[in-house]
Amino acid sequence: MQDVVYKKLLVLLEKLAVSGQCFDLQEVLLRLTFDNICTAALGVDPGCLALGLPDVPFAKAFEEATELSLLRFFTPPFVWKPFKFYGLGTERRFKEAVKVVHDFADETVRDRRNMLVKLGNLNGQSDLLSMLMESEVNQQGQIKHFPGNFLRDSCVSFILAGRDTTSVALAWFFWLIQRNPDVENKILAEIHEMLGGHPRINNDTNTRAFTEEGLKKMVYLQAALSESLRLYPSVPIEMKQVQEDDVFPDGTRVKKGAQVIHNIFSMGRVESIWGNDCLEFKPERWIQDGKFVSSNQFKYPVFNVGPRLCLGKNFAYTQMKLVAASVLLRYSVRVAEGQSVVPKLTTTLYMKNGLMVTLEPRLVTNA
Repeated sequence: MQDVVYKKLLVLLEKLAVSGQCFDLQEVLLRLTFDNICTAALGVDPGCLALGLPDVPFAKAFEEATELSLLRFFTPPFVWKPFKFYGLGTERRFKEAVKVVHDFADETVRDRRNMLVKLGNLNGQSDLLSMLMESEVNQQGQIKHFPGNFLRDSCVSFILAGRDTTSVALAWFFWLIQRNPDVENKILAEIHEMLGGHPRINNDTNTRAFTEEGLKKMVYLQAALSESLRLYPSVPIEMKQVQEDDVFPDGTRVKKGAQVIHNIFSMGRVESIWGNDCLEFKPERWIQDGKFVSSNQFKYPVFNVGPRLCLGKNFAYTQMKLVAASVLLRYSVRVAEGQSVVPKLTTTLYMKNGLMVTLEPRLVTNA
């Protein structure tokens, strides 16, 4: 995670800051999290954050497949199923995008499996896919493969879970703190205190100011990120399917096969749940006696709840805190005037028009 932030993100941002160029921060963050999750989950760097922001076919296909799959929820089956059967319109594009994604995942699994067969282990690889594949090897050294496309589908699931959610959350976070300078000042004060007073850091992006332990101590930053997610949850709507006839606590009856939809975006803005200041961006609601206090997960289902609680929750917070602190320490993020910042209707709460910003260097003195 540090390598992606310090060796790639900050190098790119320094170039953009020096040029004074206005750019789409949401797009850059999407590229960041895509590179990060592919490296952590698959041990592969797709190179989305390279200088010049090149087109990456796999990343482009993955995004298109995600968006086109959502259309099936808003299109009657008697419309999209014939399109799928005859290979027409959006269904043809969807099939082509999925093929690119599957081919990339299949190639990654195949290369890793060849390495496992050749070496007998993958000790040199610390990504999730490698650890999963090593679990195929029993105590006698025999390899018992997972059935079907399990590994390929796991690759896709890893990326789907770790790409859009944190990048979109960070985009809304930077927009909110730009609109609330008092919050930004408190975050900066916490950063300076954690670093031992007013930091003196040069433009060398390899200066790694933040450790995992240091990030854990940044209570106000975590509160601000949590508050941002309350108002703009990365997954705004959840849908569950009823497995058996049941009765909710309020007496509502649901039948097997029914779909139950709850709106997480709306839940974060309900006065009876969050109080009469529910529409305010107020990180202080997450802090008691100087400590971060988690809300009831059923009141705040941003990371899902119960047995379906997001396995990557801590990973996501660490990633968001590292990116936010590293960027804010070095730059003041200025949102371009006149742009319309509104949500986009999709499975993830993207900004419809992106987030156009410029960067102003904050600290340029030598260490």
